[in-house]
Formats: sequence, structure tokens, C-alpha cells
Amino acid sequence: MSATMLTTGRAARLCSVTPDTVLKWIKNGRLPANRTAGGHYRVEERDVLAVLSHRNGKEPGTQEVTTLCGRPMRCWEYMNHGPGDACKDCVAYRVHAAWCFQLANVVRGIGHEKRYCSGLCQECPYYRRVHGLPTNVLVITGDESLIQGLAKHVDESVDFRFARRGYDASAIISVFRPAWVAIDQAILENLGVGLLEALASDQRTLGARILLAVRKGTVGCQIHSRAVFATIEEPFSADDIVAIVNRIPVETMPVEPAVART
Repeated sequence: MSATMLTTGRAARLCSVTPDTVLKWIKNGRLPANRTAGGHYRVEERDVLAVLSHRNGKEPGTQEVTTLCGRPMRCWEYMNHGPGDACKDCVAYRVHAAWCFQLANVVRGIGHEKRYCSGLCQECPYYRRVHGLPTNVLVITGDESLIQGLAKHVDESVDFRFARRGYDASAIISVFRPAWVAIDQAILENLGVGLLEALASDQRTLGARILLAVRKGTVGCQIHSRAVFATIEEPFSADDIVAIVNRIPVETMPVEPAVART
């Protein structure tokens, strides 16, 4: 799979350290990094995971690390990429509950008021992952060969929808709430980064992680936005997307055994 690039802020959150600490790792050679044309550092996900593995007592290379977090993520981490101001007053956050949607049924009126959440729990990307339902992925691209390749993929863990322009994307997210959005670099070159900012601020895409799909061999993509979670190199496959989705762990609901009827 192609390399996934992270900002120093993203790397810091994954390692539970400050961005200054990540910069120190880069400057002392502990964490390899590339520098963009704008002077910002970008680090490869696999190098960050190697640092995490070493900090957890493992020597680099002794065991492959496959997740972005050493433990299952809670809703405020999965959806908000860290606790926002609204989440800090929520009882689910204050007691570090694994399944916020269960608390919503028993503690109404004492703190769980869905201040950050929008819509029904059943539509929430976190709820869907916990229950083993397909993760919704919206791909915005004009590359028909990419669309055809992804559409052929059969996997119960992901559900793809495709938009060929920004207008199509807006219509799709009205009925399809994505957990991930992969945007073709060529789309943004035509429309500008306004589409990124619109997706990041849209109530219908709250918590969605945005992947910027860059051309193969692109070094230091010139499109930078805080809304972008990581980059993925084209051409990418459905398996690449599934692997990225699975790198963010959650605590899944146990499957209840079927009750035999008499």
C-alpha cells in the first residue's frame, strides 16, 4: 500500500505527546520527515507507528503495528479526532464509556445531550463500526477507471459511493453519511480547497476523515489543509481503503448467540 502521510499535529495526537515533542524527534533524527514547499513537516504513518512500538517497549521491526492507536478508540476520538469542548461536558467522555449510544438510553438529562453528535445514533460512523456494519466511504473523483475498480470490490466491511464533482458529493451526503472521504487531487485543483473546508464544516460529515488522493510519484503535494487527515497515492485499491479503515480500532459489540426456538 502507498505511504500515508501525517502532519506533525496528527502524529502528536497518535503518540499522545505535544507537537513540539514530534518536532524534537524529527530534528534529532528519531522520526524521518519530509518538508513541504510551505515549510511544514510531513511524516509517514509507518514511521510514527514504529516510534509508538518502541515507546511501548518493542524494538522497531520486531512486530508489525497495524493500528493507529494502541487501544480501541472511544467515540470522541473516533468522531472528533480528540475531545472537543462540547465533548468534555458529556458523561460518556467523563466516564470514558466505550459505547456512548448505550448511555444515551439510560442517562438522559444528566450530561449526555448529544452536543457534538447529529442525527440518529444508528447513522453514526462510530456506531456502525462498533456494530460491525459497513463503513461508508465517499470517493470524489473524475477517474472512471478508479470508480470502476472500486465498484467491483466485494467486501462487507466497506460501502462505497462515488461523486464526480462537488455538487454530486453534496447530494450524496444528504442520504449517505461517510466515515471517510477520498478526494482526487485533480478535483481540488479545479475547485480549490473550498470543497475541503465545506466537508470539514458540514454537519452531515462530522467526524469524517478526509484522504487526499495524490498522483503517483507526487512529491510534496501543494494542496494543504487542516481538514486533510492523510494522503493516499493513486491508483489505490479498495483493499488499500479497507486497510486504512481497519487501522483505527474500536471495541466491537459481541455477537449474541441465536436463541433456538422450541
